[in-house]
This record gives sequence, structure tokens and C-alpha cells, in this order.
Amino acid sequence: MAVFVRCFRLSKNPVIAIVDDDRPVREALFDLLQVEGLSARTFENGVDFLADGAVDRFDCVITDVRMPGLDGLELQRRLRMRGSPTPVIFITSSVEDETRVRALRDGAFAWFTKPVADEALLTALNAALEGGAAADTLKPPGI
Repeated sequence: MAVFVRCFRLSKNPVIAIVDDDRPVREALFDLLQVEGLSARTFENGVDFLADGAVDRFDCVITDVRMPGLDGLELQRRLRMRGSPTPVIFITSSVEDETRVRALRDGAFAWFTKPVADEALLTALNAALEGGAAADTLKPPGI
């Protein structure tokens, strides 16, 4: 719980976007963030998220890699093309090191393989919301 005390000291209440095609995962992440006092909105895929029209009002995006229509890597790429500095945290079942390296090189804040420990995710989320650097253990050497 101490991990989140600093979140409440931010100048505004952060809003997190959860983008995942797996409904139980979306709901579990939403519930976790709500319990921690954070606002969140869920989206079934990257297309729905980008079509929302309020993409720039999110303070962080938590997304999967593999989703129909628009995968997480493409979602991150399109955010960056729009000039969005919004941190992106990946939570995925993908164990492909090449995909992980690509996501991190393209600016992902953190990468977690499912299942992710709540505390680890919340620590990375807190750092992202405060504008800090991702933990070195989340990035492979040389990135």
C-alpha cells in the first residue's frame, strides 16, 4: 500500500487506460487500480482506444501485445507518431524476447509477462505517473 501514497500527491488524479482483449484481465486490472484509488477506463483493443477521441487525457496506458485489429506494439507506435509522451506498460503472455526488446526500444516504460505481481505492476505504474525512469530490471541490457 505504501507504493501508492505518492500517487495521491500528484497535481491531478491520474487516469489509466487499460487496453486488453481479454475481458477478465481488463476487469482484474480495473479492480486493482480502483482499490488503489486510481481512475481507469478499459478498452477491448487498440482500435477502440484510439477511436475514443480523448487519448491525450490518459496518464498511462497498460496494454497487451497481442490483440485483434491493432496490437499493442502498433498502438504504442501510433501514440508516439501523434507526439504522445504517455508511458506505455506492457503486460503480456508473449515470451518472445525480440518483441520485448522492440517494445522497450520503441519507448515502452515497462514490460511484464503474465501473470504479473500486483506490487511490481503498481511500482512501475507509480514511477510512470511520477515521470521517473523504469526499473533497470525491466529493460534488457543495452536498451
